[in-house]
Amino acid sequence: MANSPPAPGFGNPTPPLNESKDSHGIPLWMQEAERAAKRHCTILITGETGVGKGHLANHIHRHSPRADRPFVPINCGAIPETLMDSQLFGHAKGAFSDARREHPGMIRAAEGGTIFLDEIGELTSSAQIRMLRLLQEFEVQPVGYSEPVEVNVRVLSATNRSLEDAVSARSFREDLLYRLDVIRVEVPPLRQRRNEIRGLIQQFNEEFCRIHRTPTLDFHPEAIESLIRHPWPGNIRQLRTVIERLHVLCESPLVTPKTLRTVSKLDLIDSSGISSSARFDLPAHRKQMVEVHLEQGGTVESFAKGIGVHRSTVYRWLKPS
Repeated sequence: MANSPPAPGFGNPTPPLNESKDSHGIPLWMQEAERAAKRHCTILITGETGVGKGHLANHIHRHSPRADRPFVPINCGAIPETLMDSQLFGHAKGAFSDARREHPGMIRAAEGGTIFLDEIGELTSSAQIRMLRLLQEFEVQPVGYSEPVEVNVRVLSATNRSLEDAVSARSFREDLLYRLDVIRVEVPPLRQRRNEIRGLIQQFNEEFCRIHRTPTLDFHPEAIESLIRHPWPGNIRQLRTVIERLHVLCESPLVTPKTLRTVSKLDLIDSSGISSSARFDLPAHRKQMVEVHLEQGGTVESFAKGIGVHRSTVYRWLKPS
């Protein structure tokens, strides 16, 4: 499995700073995900918004014994609370006023395959109880049914917030967390996986050539380096959006640093560590950039390495003026 291709949206998987890797350069978190893919166990995927948790879930499914069966992604945060039980677990005809026909539910639609529950922390208390039954008894209780229905699905889930905090706040069941958290894979933010950015740019470049029927963009080396230095608070999702914006708005297929600054709307950092929009108030901007990086879970050391300065310089930027 170590030689399998990377998940879509991950480029060449390389470790974040100071993370262990195998002889093939595969980071520990990806090794664990690919080993767990072969089993039936539940996997909880964590990480910041936009790091590619859904892509990793799809990758796990495609490298599992269930690869030829359905993969059903479900955004729990997008389902209205009043409809969550019936949408996930199904309902009988006449179970409520708008139930004009039988509905199997999204979980049974994945029979034999995998369901991916994104934003798992948004499950209602009722849905949490039903989910616990699915994980313990391998059956669901559709709304309006007198008897449960057996179901054969694998459950993957994801969250960008602490479920332990939700348990402490009594908004998430502790026993359900234990069932979901057999294997936990934490996907690092893109700022800790900068060696992937070149591959991701190429991947998204090719994707939007097909979608928009535009020429392949040719990136000037300095433009590439500016993208690599950017802290990417929105992670892979933000990078993908920038490449699409370039495909839509660029008048020339050559993306120069000037084009990138004009079209991308990013506050880019050049090789001197100075951003394009902050030259009028450089100290304030530097401090703001570091603070954003720290708020997103980064460190002074990772920020310094990312822009090519010594950490003592970054500490100096953080001092009150």
